Amino acid sequence: MDFDINLMRDDRCTVVRVQGDIDVVARSRFEEALFEVVDMDEPVVVDMREVTFCDSTGLNALVAANRRAGERGGHIALVALPPRVQRVFRITGLDKFIPIYDTLREAIVAFPSTTTP
Repeated sequence: MDFDINLMRDDRCTVVRVQGDIDVVARSRFEEALFEVVDMDEPVVVDMREVTFCDSTGLNALVAANRRAGERGGHIALVALPPRVQRVFRITGLDKFIPIYDTLREAIVAFPSTTTP
């Protein structure tokens, strides 16, 4: 499946919707999109419900973005990982460093609001 990525703003975060294979071919586009959002100093939710495959280069992109977010006081969360993709996160132990939620709503409400009252 071809790779595609879309960014959507919410009042609490930016949602990065990913579709297709996150592999060596898609890594630079994926990482650039994640860094772009992280550099805006807002929480990031990566919606992976339509990810069909994620190899080590995709994992490395997420680790790099998570590290960068942490250095800036930011947060990254993942949502709706297909079982095959979630298994890779569990085997590598990344699920202990990057929070994974079942639904987009759960991930979004886990972040503090960035709007001022």
